[in-house]
Amino acid sequence: MAIDLTGLITAEQKASQAVRAEQERINAEARQYLDSTDWYVTRFRETGAEIPDDVRVKRQAARDRVVQLDD
Repeated sequence: MAIDLTGLITAEQKASQAVRAEQERINAEARQYLDSTDWYVTRFRETGAEIPDDVRVKRQAARDRVVQLDD
């Protein structure tokens, strides 16, 4: 009886997958915040109404947290 070992992964691969999954979570959270505050940017562009400082700072922090992941 042969044992199929093709599905096994190394500890390094598992750790890499965990890091990637965490970055995907961070990306999703940051993008969700950006999506939820995009209306401030639209309002600013259309009317000139200022974006609150706390929102501008948090949007920049969210953009800084997003990392493009290679497939």
